[in-house]
Amino acid sequence: MIRALTVVVLALSVSSASAQDTVRVGAVSLAYVARSSKAGKSALAQIERFVKQKESEAATKAAELEQQRLALQKVSAGLSPRALGDLQKAFDKSRVDFDRFQQDTRAELEGMQAKFDDEFRVTLAPIIDAVSKEKGLHFVFGLEQAAIVWWSPAVDISEDVVKRLDATIK
Repeated sequence: MIRALTVVVLALSVSSASAQDTVRVGAVSLAYVARSSKAGKSALAQIERFVKQKESEAATKAAELEQQRLALQKVSAGLSPRALGDLQKAFDKSRVDFDRFQQDTRAELEGMQAKFDDEFRVTLAPIIDAVSKEKGLHFVFGLEQAAIVWWSPAVDISEDVVKRLDATIK
């Protein structure tokens, strides 16, 4: 798809160039805008706080699980088979709960990131539109999405997008 679009852009450039019109292309790094803008920094800080909180909870749960495992090994020799089975079941349940906690945390983190990405793109769309129109651009490529082999930094509008986005946040 990207290659087909590139071919179309190149074809438009060639046909337009022969008619003395030029197609102006820009590029934007959404990752740079996310890292550099106030909105992006705020969202990334929120995600980092979430990750640190969950890492702390995971460490606590892992230590508890390890204590259960050690206790199970220590007392297993003097217990009846039924009591040992009950302890093993409790340990297995704790291990499954820990695995679920990790899966839930991963899913929640991915959800937070997806929500940020979606909201960020919605916020950026009119800003990229305005900057593109000001610069007289016909196309704007996302640097992370397109298979760009070479590009001129002169067409990168990322910094302009960051400035405009920051201007909208008080």
